[in-house]
Amino acid sequence: MQNQENNNGIQQFSRWLKQSLFVKLAAIGFLILLLLLPNAMIRELIRERQHRQLEVVREVSESWGGPQQIVGPLLSIPYNRWVEYEEGKRKPVQEIAHFLPTQLQVDGQATHQLRRRAIFEVVLYQTEITLSGVFEQPNFAALHIDPKDVRWEQARLSLGISGMTGIKSSIQVNWAGDSVRMEPGTAAPALLPSGVSHEVRLQPDGASYAFAIPLKLNGSELLQFEPVGKETQVRLRSDWNSPGFVGNFLPDQHDIRTDGFSATWQILDLNRNYPQSWLNEQYQLGQATFGVRFVKTVDEYAKNDRSAKYAILIIGLTFLIYFFFETLRRFHIHPFQYLLIGLAISVFYLLLLSLSEQIGFNYAYLMAAAATIGLIVLYSASMLRVTRLIVQLALLLIAIYGFIFIILQLEDYALLAGSIGIFIALAAVMFYSRKVDWYNPTGA
Repeated sequence: MQNQENNNGIQQFSRWLKQSLFVKLAAIGFLILLLLLPNAMIRELIRERQHRQLEVVREVSESWGGPQQIVGPLLSIPYNRWVEYEEGKRKPVQEIAHFLPTQLQVDGQATHQLRRRAIFEVVLYQTEITLSGVFEQPNFAALHIDPKDVRWEQARLSLGISGMTGIKSSIQVNWAGDSVRMEPGTAAPALLPSGVSHEVRLQPDGASYAFAIPLKLNGSELLQFEPVGKETQVRLRSDWNSPGFVGNFLPDQHDIRTDGFSATWQILDLNRNYPQSWLNEQYQLGQATFGVRFVKTVDEYAKNDRSAKYAILIIGLTFLIYFFFETLRRFHIHPFQYLLIGLAISVFYLLLLSLSEQIGFNYAYLMAAAATIGLIVLYSASMLRVTRLIVQLALLLIAIYGFIFIILQLEDYALLAGSIGIFIALAAVMFYSRKVDWYNPTGA
């Protein structure tokens, strides 16, 4: 008799566990939190693959030519500063005065290339640039230097180039009618750490000096300039149709087309924080750069990472569908079955990552979503057993994955679309939950 009472107690407790909405909701909540662990591992894998892609970009860039930053030209002229040391005697100490051009025009044409290493794609470019302009006669009196102490014959013109491996032809400077080949190294390493230079001819009684420097450079990812002219004008054209304008100045005019872009900058000396001439290392260059970044619009890993952020939403909505099926249709789903369905959703992100590296994100999302929805629907068919419910489940899952895909495609309106979608989902849950008798879900 006592054993029968014990068995009845166990059966009642088992029936309570099976029918209790509180237990069911607690189990579903626990499973959702548990499934965040594989999601976190997948997001870490996405970051690892993205880091590997950056390593490949860096390796290819180093051999092709890295991000290019062009600073100059800069005219450096040594002079003697006299130092008194005893009884009126003095000795000369050589220092350097630096001068910037009055006018600087930069005209460039960049052609992009796509290179692949293994499964990774790198955006490279080759550019032909001409820097031209005018240097006025250096005014040493404004720097409180006696022109007699100036070593005019040692004047040197320097051009800063950040990626020396990208230089693909000899650099000739046309200076006041003379054409000479520039040599590695600059006259002011503290101001221009890398670049080229050459001595130029100056006259103590000169007026102005026109110059032109054609460049042919390989580069990757970034092309920037420094507005060293009193008036700087930069015109840049390219066949790359996804530019990102970066730096301290945006272009005054730009035109982005499917076959490329063009952009123009107009910058004055008042827009930067250094003058047209100074002594030694009184000012630094390279702090007012601007230019263009050769970027791919949202790359595959960024989209994968954004997609994985919605994992808890997909899992939660999917479990809610099963919960309402279970509550309103009077059948039971075991927590282990919930777990298997959640794991299938987690595997979706692994499929998405691996496929997107091969065929692109959009097609990968379509294939991974179709495979995941098909797996879940086929598995659920044995539980639901009603064709109408199976069709409803498939349509709801398609709606969820389709909604997430739309959000991923929207950059500017992703938050708005996501907020509206979540509001609609909440409204649907509130509407259908009206039919649930939360105090007597079994209807007994």
